[in-house]
Amino acid sequence: MHRGFVFSTLAVCLQAAGVFAQENIDKELKQSSDDHMREELGVNPITAPSIQEILKQLELFRPVPLELIDSANRDATFNNRLQTAMHFGSLVADGFMLTLAERPKDVQDVGKALIRQARALGVGERLTKRSKSLLEYSDKGDWLGMRQELIRTQQDVETSMLELRDEEMAHMISLGGWLRGFQLGANSTVAAYTPNKAKVLGNAEILEYFLDRLSTLHPRLKKTEFVKVLTERLMGILNLISENQGQVLTPEQVAKVRDLANEAEAAAVARVDEEGNFEKPKQ
Repeated sequence: MHRGFVFSTLAVCLQAAGVFAQENIDKELKQSSDDHMREELGVNPITAPSIQEILKQLELFRPVPLELIDSANRDATFNNRLQTAMHFGSLVADGFMLTLAERPKDVQDVGKALIRQARALGVGERLTKRSKSLLEYSDKGDWLGMRQELIRTQQDVETSMLELRDEEMAHMISLGGWLRGFQLGANSTVAAYTPNKAKVLGNAEILEYFLDRLSTLHPRLKKTEFVKVLTERLMGILNLISENQGQVLTPEQVAKVRDLANEAEAAAVARVDEEGNFEKPKQ
C-alpha cells in the first residue's frame, strides 16, 4: 500500500471525524440554546407538563370515545391565534386516541389538518417531514411510531413558537392538547369506569399549571369573554377535583367532571368575534 494513499485516507478520516465532532458540538450548542430559551420563557420540565407524558396517559382510556372525535370539525378555522393554537393541540390529542382505536385513515386526515393549522400559526414549513413520516407509519400500521410522531409534531410547533418568542401560543398548544385529552378521557371513564382512569383525571397539578398560564396572558386577551369563560370552566373542574381531597374520583364525580370538560372544550372551539366575545347564534 502506498504511503501517500495511507496519508490521504487518514486525512479524509480525520476530516470526517472533525466534521462529525463539529456537528455534535453544533447540536449541543443548539440544545443548550433551546434549553436556555425555554427556561427563560418559563417552559421547563419542572414548571411545564411534558406533552409526551400527557399523551401517554391517554393510552389508559379505552374504549376510545370515537363518536366524540368523529363529531369534531378537523378543518375548523379561527380568527385568532389563541384558538388556532388550542385547536392544533386538540388535533394532536385526537390523532393520538385514533392510533389507540387503530384507524389509520383518520390519523392521516388529522396529519393533514395539523399542517393546515401549523400554516395558520406561521410555522407550517417544519411539519412537511413529520406529515410524510406520519403517513409512512400509518401505511405500515405502526401505531407506536404514529404516536411518537404526533408527539414530535407538537414539540416541533411549540419549539417554533418559542423561537418566535411567542411563548403564550406555545402554552396554548399544550393547553389545547391537555383539555381535549382530558375531555376524551373523562368520557371514556364514564363509559367504562376504573379507579386507574379516575385517578389520572383527578390530577390537579396539571390543571393548576394551565390556569396559571391563562392568568399570565396579555391583559387584552384576559379581558375577552372567551378567556374569561374558558378560565371559569377550567376552575369548575379544579374545584370539583380539589373538593375530593386527593381521593380517587367516584363514578358520580367523574360524570360531573365529564360534563364540565365538555363545556370547556365547547368554549374552546366556539366562534368568537374580533373582540373575543362569543358570536350570537343567527336567528
